[in-house]
Amino acid sequence: MSRDSITPEQVRETADRLGVPLSDEAVADLVAGEDDPPTGDAPEPAETASNVTRADDQLNALAYRFDLPAGDGPLSSLSVGVKDNLAVAGVPATCGSAAAEFTGHDSATVVRRLAEAGADVTATTNMDEFALYTTGETCGHGRTANPRVEGCVPGGSSSGSGAAVADGLLDAALGSDTGGSVRIPASYCGVVGLKPTYGRVSRYGFADLAPSFDVVGPLARDVETVARVFDAISGPDPSDPTTYGAGAPEPASAGLDRDGSDLRLGLVEQAVERSRPRVADRVEAVAEAVAADAATVESVSLPGFEDAIAAHVAITGAEFAALLSDGGRAAGPETGFPAAWRETASRLARSPELGERVRKQFVRNRALDEAARDARDDAASATRAAFAGAVRDRLAEFDALVLPTTPTTAPEFGAVSTAADVTETTANTAPFNVSGNPALSVPAGTVDGKPVGLQVVSAWNDEATAIAVGEAVANAGTP
Repeated sequence: MSRDSITPEQVRETADRLGVPLSDEAVADLVAGEDDPPTGDAPEPAETASNVTRADDQLNALAYRFDLPAGDGPLSSLSVGVKDNLAVAGVPATCGSAAAEFTGHDSATVVRRLAEAGADVTATTNMDEFALYTTGETCGHGRTANPRVEGCVPGGSSSGSGAAVADGLLDAALGSDTGGSVRIPASYCGVVGLKPTYGRVSRYGFADLAPSFDVVGPLARDVETVARVFDAISGPDPSDPTTYGAGAPEPASAGLDRDGSDLRLGLVEQAVERSRPRVADRVEAVAEAVAADAATVESVSLPGFEDAIAAHVAITGAEFAALLSDGGRAAGPETGFPAAWRETASRLARSPELGERVRKQFVRNRALDEAARDARDDAASATRAAFAGAVRDRLAEFDALVLPTTPTTAPEFGAVSTAADVTETTANTAPFNVSGNPALSVPAGTVDGKPVGLQVVSAWNDEATAIAVGEAVANAGTP
């Protein structure tokens, strides 16, 4: 706030409205700017992309193609795409919406880190509009196809990232995961996807859906590549305060060499019961195949699992509605998305091009928030804390929890049509956004020719164990 941007009348009016008594001296101090926060220099501008062109692939997985300068490093052999809600300097971004288009002058921290590690960051990937759906059908630029199952959805909201990796258009891609948006396309498309621990990966340059859940994570065709990409993008970032405690005892790739013979795995009963029988049977068979190498698998109950699903729906809806109401600006730590996004977001709610599903969700959740904010927030927060504690307690007994990533295989286009249908797609993934734990989806064979995902959940900041279990699953083969 600049020193000449506030008047004594504005200060007095605000204080009176809030019921805060202020002396004339205090008002004068505030107007003089004595309580203004310190200012600092912005990060150096990133390298700007060149040769930017609209992508044209049969899956509609990619949004833009471009060239971005890269260094030499551990990812030099990889072509990588990033979801359309991550800023790339010089590349138009839309968050999957026909109502939004903006071009930032800076790149997201994860994009910078990929380039510094030598990756060929070459494309942005299509997504469900504002990441508010789970099938890849609601992108304002056309739906994305599943390269593994004709006539079926690829999963979302990171639909383009999952489809592009599965089809070999990219070696790896970044998605964002608010309730399963990395793991669902990984499951439906038969690839590997990691939702990191909340706060392990910077969200600077990322357009949030629900800031207290959102995490950026990688997808690839194998566990090793996912681990390598995660290690390159993770760690504290001065531009994102939520990452300040993001240090971990070892890199995720350390799990690749870990002996899996002594693993203790807990198979989550509630998720098995929610899943289609043949999907659950497939995951149990793969878990037992891992146990054949002397690991142990035991069926366990996870208290509060169902309540966590409902809490996730309530919190996500409230946070998204608040963001859209306030021009894309979060009340808590900001993620530094470019000013061009703020200008676009301030007009979105009134745009005739805003998708009907997004419009309805915005109005509904804003109305709910205004009608019962305190009761809703208190109940959801209590549920969140209780479930996080339950997961922590279980992981004191087991190295990891395992469960079906999604209750079903990839649905046909049009089959997910109601709010209840959407919630069902996230039923096994969203609880671990609520708890904040890292969660990895790995392929576990097929049912009727459709990929099945097995989800591995480990303790906070212990991505290495999730990677170790994922590698054990991959090495066990398909029973």
